Amino acid sequence: MTNRVKTLSIVIPARNEEATISGVLEEVDKVIKNLKGTKFEIIVVDDGSTDKTFEISKKYTNKVFTNTGEHGKGNALRFGFNKATGDVIIMMDADYSHIASDIPKFIEKINEGYSFVIGSRALGGSGEYTLVRSFGNWALTQAFRIFFGIKLSDPLNGYKAFVKDIVKNYNYKSSNFEIEIELIANALKYDGKIIEFPSFERERAGGEMKSKALREGIRFLLAIIKHGIKYRASKKS
Repeated sequence: MTNRVKTLSIVIPARNEEATISGVLEEVDKVIKNLKGTKFEIIVVDDGSTDKTFEISKKYTNKVFTNTGEHGKGNALRFGFNKATGDVIIMMDADYSHIASDIPKFIEKINEGYSFVIGSRALGGSGEYTLVRSFGNWALTQAFRIFFGIKLSDPLNGYKAFVKDIVKNYNYKSSNFEIEIELIANALKYDGKIIEFPSFERERAGGEMKSKALREGIRFLLAIIKHGIKYRASKKS
């Protein structure tokens, strides 16, 4: 198997996550220390925190940046992508819900030839899902299948890995959580080599959940419709 992941950037957007960020960074550090043949960097993007997220993060990595633009997960991720120097990027949340031991699985899939990899909660389970969030995720996933004509089990999850060209070669405009959909749309334009694997989502270890089901659900749906229609139109032309 060819080692395509020679340099890897792990991008973590964080806002007011002082209760969880140390656990995330400690776990990531343990995992990457045991991996061979790949150079790593951990990038934390502080998205306007009013607590000690920035200071705590500096204890674990020298690549901690403040998002100087408008706040929002999409804006923070785009800022982090611009700072990333790796051939491949993994994005993960700062609330300790994503399990760092899945990082080698992302690398394995990229080395198999895939350009975009999603850790699927639908396949791996979630400790975060309430009835409302579970139904909302299911409904939006069905909408994704309808508008894109592609079956993915969990396009909304924020635990993803992809070759850097997917962010370097396209102009991103998403400012919030809907960047998950824009990323997939551009991965389909890039080469369409997308795969999922089972990834369990832990319940957040502390702090406050940033996504609000109704507000973000509407943003997700609008992004699915917008990018899905564009993608289907491009396939016909």
